[in-house]
Amino acid sequence: MIGKIKRDYDTGLEKTHRVAQLFAEREQVELSVFNLPCRAGEVKRPKNELLRQVGEEVYAVRGKDKQGFANKDVAAALREIEQLEPEIQATIRKTSGNSKIVA
Repeated sequence: MIGKIKRDYDTGLEKTHRVAQLFAEREQVELSVFNLPCRAGEVKRPKNELLRQVGEEVYAVRGKDKQGFANKDVAAALREIEQLEPEIQATIRKTSGNSKIVA
């Protein structure tokens, strides 16, 4: 009798453990899905700052210099933007891929 109770108790405990593990895994997936758009925003922030800087520089030299891209600050910012672009695209692809997860 006690053996049967112990076996049933162990079986119930094992099932409870499996359910808890399933919920923990699901929570991890959901948190990663929610964090990816935030990560995409963080990756885009330096690009937006550089674009703002480029815009200010081009606006400042618009009357003085017909070729705004000859300015070394503008050229450096454009190079940094080109370097950031692959990381931004990879993050966006990862975000769009994980947003298609269905419960």
